[in-house]
Amino acid sequence: MIIDKGMNADGNYSWIDEHSRMHFITTYSTYFARDLATTPLGRFEPVDIAHNRRLLEEDKEQDQILTYRTKGNYWGKERTVIVTYNPISRRKQEYTFNDKLEVIRQELLSMRTKVRDNQPHWRKEDDIQDRYLRLCEQMHMPSELYELTFEHTSDGLAMSFRKNAYLVERKLSMFGKNIIITDNMDWMTEDIVQASLDRWQVEDRFRMSKDDDLVGVNPIRHWTDSKIRCHLFTCVAAMTYLRRIELRLEAAGVKRTAADVMEDMQRLHQVLVMKKGSRTPERRLEVPGKTQAEVLSAFGYAVDAGGVLQHTNR
Repeated sequence: MIIDKGMNADGNYSWIDEHSRMHFITTYSTYFARDLATTPLGRFEPVDIAHNRRLLEEDKEQDQILTYRTKGNYWGKERTVIVTYNPISRRKQEYTFNDKLEVIRQELLSMRTKVRDNQPHWRKEDDIQDRYLRLCEQMHMPSELYELTFEHTSDGLAMSFRKNAYLVERKLSMFGKNIIITDNMDWMTEDIVQASLDRWQVEDRFRMSKDDDLVGVNPIRHWTDSKIRCHLFTCVAAMTYLRRIELRLEAAGVKRTAADVMEDMQRLHQVLVMKKGSRTPERRLEVPGKTQAEVLSAFGYAVDAGGVLQHTNR
Protein backbone atom coordinates (compact mmCIF):
# COMPACT_ATOMS: atom_id res chain seq x y z
CA MET A 1 0.00 0.00 0.00
CA ILE A 2 1.50 3.31 -1.10
CA ILE A 3 0.56 6.20 1.18
CA ASP A 4 1.47 9.72 0.13
CA LYS A 5 2.17 12.08 3.05
CA GLY A 6 0.46 9.84 5.60
CA MET A 7 2.67 10.55 8.60
CA ASN A 8 -0.27 11.68 10.77
CA ALA A 9 -2.42 8.60 10.16
CA ASP A 10 -1.28 6.59 13.20
CA GLY A 11 -4.47 4.52 13.27
CA ASN A 12 -3.98 3.38 9.69
CA TYR A 13 -0.50 2.04 10.43
CA SER A 14 -1.77 0.21 13.52
CA TRP A 15 -4.43 -1.44 11.36
CA ILE A 16 -1.86 -2.44 8.73
CA ASP A 17 0.44 -3.85 11.43
CA GLU A 18 -2.38 -6.17 12.49
CA HIS A 19 -2.56 -7.69 9.00
CA SER A 20 0.58 -9.70 8.28
CA ARG A 21 -0.03 -9.88 4.53
CA MET A 22 -0.27 -6.12 4.14
CA HIS A 23 2.65 -3.67 4.02
CA PHE A 24 2.94 0.06 3.52
CA ILE A 25 5.35 2.52 1.96
CA THR A 26 4.97 6.19 2.84
CA THR A 27 6.89 9.45 2.72
CA TYR A 28 7.91 11.37 5.83
CA SER A 29 8.41 15.11 6.07
CA THR A 30 12.06 16.16 6.21
CA TYR A 31 10.94 19.01 8.50
CA PHE A 32 10.24 16.50 11.28
CA ALA A 33 13.36 14.40 10.62
CA ARG A 34 16.07 16.98 10.05
CA ASP A 35 18.88 14.75 11.28
CA LEU A 36 18.00 12.23 8.58
CA ALA A 37 17.53 14.96 5.98
CA THR A 38 21.01 16.35 6.67
CA THR A 39 22.75 12.99 6.30
CA PRO A 40 26.08 13.61 4.49
CA LEU A 41 26.06 12.65 0.82
CA GLY A 42 29.12 10.48 1.42
CA ARG A 43 26.80 7.86 2.90
CA PHE A 44 24.60 7.71 -0.19
CA GLU A 45 24.98 5.37 -3.15
CA PRO A 46 23.21 4.92 -6.51
CA VAL A 47 20.20 2.61 -6.64
CA ASP A 48 19.29 0.29 -9.52
CA ILE A 49 15.96 1.72 -10.69
CA ALA A 50 14.53 2.46 -14.14
CA HIS A 51 15.12 6.22 -13.72
CA ASN A 52 18.83 5.75 -13.06
CA ARG A 53 19.28 3.23 -15.86
CA ARG A 54 17.79 5.71 -18.30
CA LEU A 55 20.15 8.43 -17.06
CA LEU A 56 23.14 6.13 -17.54
CA GLU A 57 22.04 5.46 -21.12
CA GLU A 58 21.88 9.24 -21.66
CA ASP A 59 25.37 9.68 -20.13
CA LYS A 60 23.97 11.64 -17.17
CA GLU A 61 25.48 9.63 -14.34
CA GLN A 62 25.76 12.73 -12.13
CA ASP A 63 21.96 13.08 -12.07
CA GLN A 64 21.25 9.62 -10.64
CA ILE A 65 19.06 9.26 -7.56
CA LEU A 66 21.15 8.22 -4.55
CA THR A 67 19.94 6.41 -1.44
CA TYR A 68 20.91 5.92 2.20
CA ARG A 69 19.23 3.05 4.09
CA THR A 70 18.82 2.79 7.85
CA LYS A 71 16.22 1.89 10.51
CA GLY A 72 14.15 3.91 12.95
CA ASN A 73 11.19 3.73 15.32
CA TYR A 74 8.02 5.20 13.82
CA TRP A 75 4.40 4.67 14.87
CA GLY A 76 5.42 2.36 17.71
CA LYS A 77 7.60 -0.07 15.75
CA GLU A 78 10.97 -0.35 14.05
CA ARG A 79 10.74 0.48 10.34
CA THR A 80 13.00 0.53 7.33
CA VAL A 81 13.99 4.11 6.48
CA ILE A 82 15.42 5.18 3.14
CA VAL A 83 16.61 8.70 2.40
CA THR A 84 16.77 9.50 -1.31
CA TYR A 85 18.75 12.30 -2.92
CA ASN A 86 17.82 13.72 -6.31
CA PRO A 87 20.50 16.09 -7.72
CA ILE A 88 18.07 17.58 -10.25
CA SER A 89 15.56 18.48 -7.53
CA ARG A 90 18.40 19.82 -5.41
CA ARG A 91 19.48 22.26 -8.10
CA LYS A 92 15.94 23.53 -8.65
CA GLN A 93 15.30 23.98 -4.92
CA GLU A 94 18.65 25.66 -4.35
CA TYR A 95 18.05 28.14 -7.17
CA THR A 96 14.65 29.11 -5.77
CA PHE A 97 16.01 29.29 -2.23
CA ASN A 98 18.93 31.55 -3.13
CA ASP A 99 16.64 33.78 -5.15
CA LYS A 100 14.32 34.20 -2.16
CA LEU A 101 17.26 34.84 0.15
CA GLU A 102 18.39 37.67 -2.09
CA VAL A 103 14.90 39.18 -2.16
CA ILE A 104 14.83 39.15 1.65
CA ARG A 105 18.31 40.67 1.82
CA GLN A 106 17.30 43.52 -0.46
CA GLU A 107 14.19 44.15 1.66
CA LEU A 108 16.31 44.19 4.80
CA LEU A 109 18.66 46.72 3.24
CA SER A 110 15.65 48.90 2.50
CA MET A 111 14.39 48.46 6.06
CA ARG A 112 17.77 49.40 7.48
CA THR A 113 17.80 52.59 5.42
CA LYS A 114 14.34 53.57 6.64
CA VAL A 115 15.35 52.96 10.25
CA ARG A 116 18.57 54.93 9.81
CA ASP A 117 16.61 57.85 8.31
CA ASN A 118 14.25 57.73 11.27
CA GLN A 119 11.23 57.52 8.98
CA PRO A 120 7.71 57.37 10.48
CA HIS A 121 6.54 53.83 11.36
CA TRP A 122 10.18 52.67 11.44
CA ARG A 123 11.09 53.69 14.97
CA LYS A 124 9.94 50.70 17.03
CA GLU A 125 11.80 47.39 17.19
CA ASP A 126 8.66 45.25 17.54
CA ASP A 127 6.98 46.82 14.51
CA ILE A 128 10.07 46.32 12.36
CA GLN A 129 10.45 42.74 13.57
CA ASP A 130 6.80 42.06 12.73
CA ARG A 131 7.31 43.41 9.22
CA TYR A 132 10.26 41.09 8.77
CA LEU A 133 8.27 38.09 10.00
CA ARG A 134 5.42 38.91 7.61
CA LEU A 135 7.92 39.19 4.76
CA CYS A 136 9.31 35.73 5.53
CA GLU A 137 5.81 34.32 5.76
CA GLN A 138 4.91 35.75 2.36
CA MET A 139 8.09 34.27 0.90
CA HIS A 140 7.49 30.92 2.63
CA MET A 141 10.94 31.16 4.19
CA PRO A 142 12.12 30.53 7.79
CA SER A 143 12.68 33.78 9.67
CA GLU A 144 15.77 32.35 11.42
CA LEU A 145 17.89 32.58 8.27
CA TYR A 146 18.58 36.25 9.00
CA GLU A 147 19.21 37.68 12.45
CA LEU A 148 18.11 41.25 13.14
CA THR A 149 19.71 43.34 15.88
CA PHE A 150 18.74 46.78 17.13
CA GLU A 151 20.71 49.42 19.03
CA HIS A 152 19.59 52.69 20.55
CA THR A 153 22.08 55.49 19.86
CA SER A 154 22.10 59.25 20.29
CA ASP A 155 20.86 59.52 16.70
CA GLY A 156 17.95 57.16 17.37
CA LEU A 157 17.31 53.51 16.56
CA ALA A 158 19.90 51.62 14.49
CA MET A 159 19.29 48.30 12.80
CA SER A 160 21.69 45.68 11.47
CA PHE A 161 21.29 42.14 10.20
CA ARG A 162 23.38 39.14 9.25
CA LYS A 163 22.79 35.84 7.55
CA ASN A 164 22.88 32.76 9.77
CA ALA A 165 25.39 30.79 7.71
CA TYR A 166 24.98 27.60 9.76
CA LEU A 167 21.20 27.44 9.28
CA VAL A 168 21.50 28.34 5.60
CA GLU A 169 23.98 25.53 5.00
CA ARG A 170 21.83 23.12 7.00
CA LYS A 171 18.82 24.09 4.90
CA LEU A 172 20.81 23.60 1.69
CA SER A 173 21.93 20.15 2.85
CA MET A 174 18.27 19.06 3.00
CA PHE A 175 17.45 19.98 -0.58
CA GLY A 176 16.78 17.17 -3.02
CA LYS A 177 16.15 14.70 -0.20
CA ASN A 178 13.07 12.64 0.46
CA ILE A 179 12.40 10.22 3.32
CA ILE A 180 10.67 6.90 2.68
CA ILE A 181 9.45 4.64 5.49
CA THR A 182 8.13 1.09 5.18
CA ASP A 183 7.24 -1.77 7.51
CA ASN A 184 8.70 -4.27 5.06
CA MET A 185 12.16 -4.99 6.40
CA ASP A 186 13.02 -7.58 3.73
CA TRP A 187 12.46 -5.63 0.53
CA MET A 188 15.43 -4.56 -1.53
CA THR A 189 16.17 -0.84 -1.50
CA GLU A 190 15.51 -0.48 -5.23
CA ASP A 191 12.07 -2.12 -4.87
CA ILE A 192 11.06 0.27 -2.09
CA VAL A 193 12.30 3.35 -3.94
CA GLN A 194 10.64 2.32 -7.21
CA ALA A 195 7.33 1.66 -5.45
CA SER A 196 7.49 5.06 -3.77
CA LEU A 197 8.27 6.79 -7.05
CA ASP A 198 5.25 5.09 -8.58
CA ARG A 199 3.00 7.04 -6.21
CA TRP A 200 2.81 9.63 -9.00
CA GLN A 201 -0.06 7.48 -10.24
CA VAL A 202 -2.04 8.37 -7.09
CA GLU A 203 -1.15 12.05 -7.44
CA ASP A 204 -2.09 11.90 -11.12
CA ARG A 205 -5.52 10.49 -10.22
CA PHE A 206 -6.10 13.43 -7.86
CA ARG A 207 -5.22 15.88 -10.61
CA MET A 208 -7.46 14.01 -13.01
CA SER A 209 -10.37 14.14 -10.56
CA LYS A 210 -10.20 17.94 -10.71
CA ASP A 211 -10.21 18.05 -14.51
CA ASP A 212 -13.70 19.02 -15.69
CA ASP A 213 -13.08 17.49 -19.12
CA LEU A 214 -12.11 14.08 -17.73
CA VAL A 215 -13.68 13.35 -14.33
CA GLY A 216 -14.81 16.55 -12.64
CA VAL A 217 -15.61 15.47 -9.08
CA ASN A 218 -16.27 19.08 -8.10
CA PRO A 219 -18.57 20.85 -8.04
CA ILE A 220 -21.10 18.28 -6.83
CA ARG A 221 -24.36 19.64 -8.17
CA HIS A 222 -26.53 17.42 -5.97
CA TRP A 223 -27.76 17.60 -2.40
CA THR A 224 -29.36 14.22 -1.72
CA ASP A 225 -27.16 11.38 -0.46
CA SER A 226 -28.25 8.94 -3.15
CA LYS A 227 -27.44 11.32 -6.00
CA ILE A 228 -24.10 12.28 -4.43
CA ARG A 229 -23.18 8.59 -4.19
CA CYS A 230 -24.19 8.09 -7.82
CA HIS A 231 -22.11 11.10 -8.88
CA LEU A 232 -19.02 9.83 -7.03
CA PHE A 233 -19.51 6.35 -8.48
CA THR A 234 -19.55 7.70 -12.03
CA CYS A 235 -16.37 9.67 -11.26
CA VAL A 236 -14.61 6.54 -10.00
CA ALA A 237 -15.85 4.62 -13.04
CA ALA A 238 -14.51 7.37 -15.31
CA MET A 239 -11.09 7.22 -13.62
CA THR A 240 -11.10 3.43 -13.99
CA TYR A 241 -11.83 3.61 -17.72
CA LEU A 242 -9.18 6.29 -18.22
CA ARG A 243 -6.62 4.08 -16.50
CA ARG A 244 -7.67 1.14 -18.66
CA ILE A 245 -7.07 3.31 -21.72
CA GLU A 246 -3.52 3.97 -20.51
CA LEU A 247 -2.89 0.27 -19.84
CA ARG A 248 -4.27 -0.76 -23.24
CA LEU A 249 -2.06 1.77 -25.00
CA GLU A 250 0.96 0.76 -22.94
CA ALA A 251 0.45 -2.87 -23.94
CA ALA A 252 0.54 -1.69 -27.56
CA GLY A 253 3.79 0.18 -26.97
CA VAL A 254 2.19 3.63 -26.74
CA LYS A 255 3.26 5.46 -23.58
CA ARG A 256 0.81 8.35 -23.16
CA THR A 257 -1.42 9.73 -20.44
CA ALA A 258 -5.19 9.46 -20.64
CA ALA A 259 -5.51 13.24 -20.54
CA ASP A 260 -3.21 13.61 -23.54
CA VAL A 261 -5.04 10.90 -25.48
CA MET A 262 -8.50 12.32 -24.77
CA GLU A 263 -7.42 15.79 -25.87
CA ASP A 264 -5.89 14.37 -29.04
CA MET A 265 -8.89 12.23 -29.96
CA GLN A 266 -11.31 15.10 -29.40
CA ARG A 267 -9.75 16.70 -32.47
CA LEU A 268 -10.65 13.71 -34.66
CA HIS A 269 -13.71 15.10 -36.44
CA GLN A 270 -16.58 13.18 -37.96
CA VAL A 271 -19.61 13.93 -40.14
CA LEU A 272 -22.92 12.23 -40.87
CA VAL A 273 -23.56 11.74 -44.59
CA MET A 274 -27.10 11.28 -45.87
CA LYS A 275 -27.05 9.87 -49.41
CA LYS A 276 -29.88 10.52 -51.83
CA GLY A 277 -32.64 7.98 -51.41
CA SER A 278 -31.23 6.65 -48.13
CA ARG A 279 -32.96 6.96 -44.79
CA THR A 280 -29.94 5.98 -42.71
CA PRO A 281 -27.04 8.41 -42.30
CA GLU A 282 -23.50 7.12 -42.66
CA ARG A 283 -20.72 8.19 -40.35
CA ARG A 284 -17.45 9.40 -41.90
CA LEU A 285 -14.23 10.23 -40.07
CA GLU A 286 -11.47 12.51 -41.24
CA VAL A 287 -8.01 11.07 -41.87
CA PRO A 288 -6.50 10.55 -38.39
CA GLY A 289 -3.09 11.90 -37.52
CA LYS A 290 -0.21 9.63 -36.58
CA THR A 291 -0.90 9.68 -32.83
CA GLN A 292 -4.64 9.30 -33.38
CA ALA A 293 -4.05 6.31 -35.65
CA GLU A 294 -1.85 4.73 -32.95
CA VAL A 295 -4.67 5.01 -30.43
CA LEU A 296 -7.23 3.54 -32.82
CA SER A 297 -4.87 0.71 -33.70
CA ALA A 298 -4.29 -0.11 -30.02
CA PHE A 299 -8.02 -0.70 -29.66
CA GLY A 300 -8.28 -2.72 -32.87
CA TYR A 301 -9.64 -0.06 -35.21
CA ALA A 302 -8.53 1.84 -38.29
CA VAL A 303 -10.08 4.40 -40.63
CA ASP A 304 -10.21 3.24 -44.24
CA ALA A 305 -9.84 5.40 -47.35
CA GLY A 306 -13.56 6.12 -47.33
CA GLY A 307 -13.48 7.50 -43.81
CA VAL A 308 -15.22 4.47 -42.30
CA LEU A 309 -14.10 3.11 -38.94
CA GLN A 310 -13.21 -0.55 -39.40
CA HIS A 311 -12.23 -3.42 -37.09
CA THR A 312 -8.72 -4.71 -37.68
CA ASN A 313 -7.16 -8.07 -36.90
CA ARG A 314 -5.29 -6.64 -33.92
